[in-house]
Amino acid sequence: MEKKSNFLKGALILSIAGAISKILGAIYRIPLARLLGAEGMGLYQMAYPIYTTILALATAGVPVAISVLVSRRETEGYSGDSKRIFKVSLLMLFIFGILLTLLVMQAAHFLAAKVLHEPRAYYPILAVAPAIFFSGLMSVFRGYFQGYQWMLPTAVSQVIEQLFRVTAVLILAFLLFPRGLEYAAAGATFGAVVGGIVGLIVLICFYIFFQKKNQGLSAPIGPDSSFSLAREVVRLAIPVSFGAVILPLVQMLDAIIVPGRLMAINYTTSQATALYGQLSGMAAVLISLPTIFTISIATSLVPAVSEALAKKDYNTLNSRINYGLRAAMIISLPCAAGLYVLAYQICDLLYAAPEAGLPLEVLAFSTIVLAAFQLSSAGLQGIGRPEVAMRSLIITGALKVLFNFTLTSVPALNIQGAAIGTVLAFTVGSGLNLYYLKRFTKVHYETGRLLKLTLATVLMAIGVKISYALIVGSGIHSHISTLIAICIGVGIYGILLLLLKELDRDMLRKIIS
Repeated sequence: MEKKSNFLKGALILSIAGAISKILGAIYRIPLARLLGAEGMGLYQMAYPIYTTILALATAGVPVAISVLVSRRETEGYSGDSKRIFKVSLLMLFIFGILLTLLVMQAAHFLAAKVLHEPRAYYPILAVAPAIFFSGLMSVFRGYFQGYQWMLPTAVSQVIEQLFRVTAVLILAFLLFPRGLEYAAAGATFGAVVGGIVGLIVLICFYIFFQKKNQGLSAPIGPDSSFSLAREVVRLAIPVSFGAVILPLVQMLDAIIVPGRLMAINYTTSQATALYGQLSGMAAVLISLPTIFTISIATSLVPAVSEALAKKDYNTLNSRINYGLRAAMIISLPCAAGLYVLAYQICDLLYAAPEAGLPLEVLAFSTIVLAAFQLSSAGLQGIGRPEVAMRSLIITGALKVLFNFTLTSVPALNIQGAAIGTVLAFTVGSGLNLYYLKRFTKVHYETGRLLKLTLATVLMAIGVKISYALIVGSGIHSHISTLIAICIGVGIYGILLLLLKELDRDMLRKIIS
């Protein structure tokens, strides 16, 4: 089949969809919180981590595994195997999805009463359980299309799923509110089911269109049996899925460790909770914004790398890995610099809490190493070595817990210690990934281009710092000065990229062609 798009264009499409979904996901919480109040939001939030953890464990690796195998089989000329991979994966997730849904529904009483110690969480857990089934099926369709480097179905279904989910959350919570908070929260969690159904319908429509367009084309079948293909899907999916639950588990440990270590150095419970809120609820939220783009680049890179490896085209493999890393650094480097230089001003602008700039100053650098980790993990998944990326993630998680435990209890560092721990842990993890990716693929990293991007970033940061000082010194309010300085920084960075030929016609053509 003719490729629908190159991976940079696919990354752009996924980035736009991801940004829209994030915005929708942030906006709906405002009216929902006003309707349910703190207690109702607590019931809503209790059910969701259980759903997302089980969903990640069950399906996170499926799109990666399918996209790698489909890309590989298409390159080898076995189009019939691509269809068999899709069908066998759909059957597996259909059965697995039903079993998991029934298991969660059956365990809802136990989870609510014994794990969460809140019996009213029973209905929200029960209501969200069927979403596991629909999300599992969607992951199969998305992985299949991504194998052809066609990211449009994933992007469109993602936005429509989120739109219907958000709408259903608000409507159902409002309609069920008179019956009690637990029913209103259950109505809100059932929004995930509504979104899943609509998202699946959208993907089925794309699949029908895809099949009609490619009707009549030859579909040779390789020597492997359907059972062998299914086993290969499972082999590739399991490390990614297990890796997907490591970070949520580490974050749960952080919620225990960081406040505890702060209290160990004589902070009160209230002070420790406030500092942890500044780190996880304010600074970390800002760090997550660039990942909308870097995760999209990583998702598009997986099948692109797999295809190049299947062709044994090592020049293209080298080029695609470097293009992915370069695109990620073009985004993450200026984001890190901007968040560092204007840490206090940005936190004051967004949260009216300039003190959150203290952890943000340090955590800003995690933007860079996190992007490197995501892209190198995608490269390893693309060459069929997801277990290496999972191992690096386990090491990263363990180091993060260790560093957070030791550094947070240093009085001179306090909450900054936890931020330093995050940066150090992901620096080690990304270093391991990059080492093994080079070892397996013999890729030559473009360090010269990275140095040029770093130079552009440093000059931009200096420009932003000077601009802010001059503007705020002229009597303009800090919030306005911050926004103007950010705009000036974007302009400086863009001009420098053009001058240094790091945002050249070739890259733009690859994105828009």
